[in-house]
Amino acid sequence: MTGAAGSTMECLKCHTPLPDGSKFCYACGADVTGGGTLGATTGTEGLMQRLQRLVEGKYRVDRMVGKGGMGAVFLAHDLTLEREVAIKVLPPDISMDAHIVKRFQQEAKTAAKLDHTNIIPIYRVESEGGLNYFVMKYIAGTSLEDVLDQKQQLTIDYIQRVLWEAACALGHAHQRGVVHRDVKPANIMFDHDGRVMLTDFGISKALQAASGFTGTGMIIGTPHYMAPEQAKGGTVDGRADQYSLGVVAYRMLTGELPYSGDSVHTILYKHIFEEVPRASGKRRDSPEFLTSAIARSLSKEADQRFPTMEEFATAVWPEQPVAAPRKSGSTPKAPRRPPPPRKASADAPTEVTNAPTTPIPRAGMKIPAEKQKRSGVGMLVGALVVVAAGVGGYLALGKKSEPPPAAPPPPPRVAASVETVHVAQPPPPPSRRQTAPAAPPPAPAAAQGYVSVNSNPPGTLFIDGRDLGSVPVIEEPVSAGRHTIRVERAGFKTKTETIDVPANTTVRRTYVLEQEGSE
Repeated sequence: MTGAAGSTMECLKCHTPLPDGSKFCYACGADVTGGGTLGATTGTEGLMQRLQRLVEGKYRVDRMVGKGGMGAVFLAHDLTLEREVAIKVLPPDISMDAHIVKRFQQEAKTAAKLDHTNIIPIYRVESEGGLNYFVMKYIAGTSLEDVLDQKQQLTIDYIQRVLWEAACALGHAHQRGVVHRDVKPANIMFDHDGRVMLTDFGISKALQAASGFTGTGMIIGTPHYMAPEQAKGGTVDGRADQYSLGVVAYRMLTGELPYSGDSVHTILYKHIFEEVPRASGKRRDSPEFLTSAIARSLSKEADQRFPTMEEFATAVWPEQPVAAPRKSGSTPKAPRRPPPPRKASADAPTEVTNAPTTPIPRAGMKIPAEKQKRSGVGMLVGALVVVAAGVGGYLALGKKSEPPPAAPPPPPRVAASVETVHVAQPPPPPSRRQTAPAAPPPAPAAAQGYVSVNSNPPGTLFIDGRDLGSVPVIEEPVSAGRHTIRVERAGFKTKTETIDVPANTTVRRTYVLEQEGSE
């Protein structure tokens, strides 16, 4: 951020000239405050020294990796567990009243309880030495903001996956009473496997608590991604996060923010009163279901949006539906990969049996000689049944006064594997009607578990030799027991592993594929 004699400055990300004193870039929405009191170089160095003194013996603070209006982030080394961590320090000029610190601890610890594959975990929450800070998992990846800064059009399937994973993470938080309040591309990270990782859960609420403000009357968040009710300073719930993710989706799809303006108040006014232009008008190849889902998430009234993030996730990626949480409060199962569709008539459901069948041959399809022989025997038996039934009917109708002839000997029994050919035939006379045997009881359903697999770079997944296509494969149902996983990619070494899958449990694997010829 640079200034011109105190009159103008420039956005560090998009280099748009901004009025002096701006807090956010009206073109790209970037935070240009430099983190308030953290903006000066000497202030940052002093903060790092204060933090190092507080965590001496537990962590070694290496360097600052980012800063903004919500604080500064430092890369540190956990001396006990021998791992890299990120320490986020909130602005040090916030109130340190004992009651406020207690509220900060409560809000932050609630966020730290979140346990989801798409949420960066928080290891510790501390308030000491005049500083409030979080110790989190360090993600040495990039952010969605960095991706969008490249100004390249994103593919539809990429947009769907990012929105789906982010929505699942937000839904997990909402089910546990945690609202993010600051969903934006800078808080959507990608790990080394390309998986979405949301960060800064509860930071806004914790900062609000530590600042001594109540839930209403204070605006916390980024204006370009702020829901109307949040812009008005009202009480927010998970649907405010949905609106913010809808703005992220709009920008991913169109390359533009829905609103721009020369001041924060102008942008907030538009969020409250102006309708969002339809995304399909800015990108012709966008599917209708995706633009409709985005439009609904950007509704001015919270009641008109999707009731849950799970429903929003399903709307943006219908092939990967996510079950809504149970009302009883029990923890819902993770979203599972939908089974392949089965064709069924409108009148009755499709019945699936375990009986062996022979497929109907297609045009030009060769049938093995063994199956031709079996099929011929079946047709011969069927023909004998038709002839016998026809003769019996004739005798019954033409010679009513005569007693029925003795029943012919039963036809020879045919092996169960022979295909039965059903031929239309007249009903037998009443005197020879037989009662059909009762159907056997259905076999009990086998216990099953689920398998989720990803790889870097993406490869083709085989489970027990069955080709499931390219990864990631999410919640693939398998029978409980041992299964062999194989991931292949041309030019890379094949990864093979045998795993045990317990019933009603998801086993997750992520593999790093090595190039052929590498040591």
